[in-house]
Amino acid sequence: MIKGRLVKPISFVPVIGEISSDEADSIPGLRAVISHWTEGAYSAEDWFRELKDSWGTAGFVMRRGEDVLGFLVYGPRDCLPHAGRYPVGPVDEDAVLLAYVEGDSRTRRHLMVRMLRGLRHRGVEKVEAISSDLGLSRHVSTRFLVESGWRPVRTGLYRGFPYTLARIDLGSAVEVGELARGLLGRVKLPNLKSPSPAPGAFIQMVETPEPARSRS
Repeated sequence: MIKGRLVKPISFVPVIGEISSDEADSIPGLRAVISHWTEGAYSAEDWFRELKDSWGTAGFVMRRGEDVLGFLVYGPRDCLPHAGRYPVGPVDEDAVLLAYVEGDSRTRRHLMVRMLRGLRHRGVEKVEAISSDLGLSRHVSTRFLVESGWRPVRTGLYRGFPYTLARIDLGSAVEVGELARGLLGRVKLPNLKSPSPAPGAFIQMVETPEPARSRS
């Protein structure tokens, strides 16, 4: 019999964990997202460290073993200053802002549910996002949010591209639970290879949002 230390097998079940400042710079794509939304004022490491100390958890990452499947970033509006550049505001002062979520549709839904449950537990009642109608990089897709139950509020053009301020009200723990069950049950999305709807088509799926002026 060979004596030695037992090696714990690597789990291939995806696991979601809080993004720590120590690992922030090592998550692919995360550095660019933080730089965009903070206008280059912070490194990913410094941003997560400051938020953890002053506000709390501001992001999650999903891994399978050592592989990163996706991540999600959110925080107070004041800590994501680039949000003020988009003519879709004002962002609600009491709302938490979802900046970005990365991964395939299943991964993004699991990360979003983790965020919503955590924020509801912290007493947050409203979450907003400045989403891209065209699915541009470093932005949440408007299509994804609308399909996930978010409500379009206002739309506007920034540098010639359409964006939407989307909102979700967390309400009660029961409502969040029902939303979570609905999100995690939606594993089949419309064919993304089909022609994309025209900018602004998303807003007709729920209600007509208030238009905003263009900002160059």
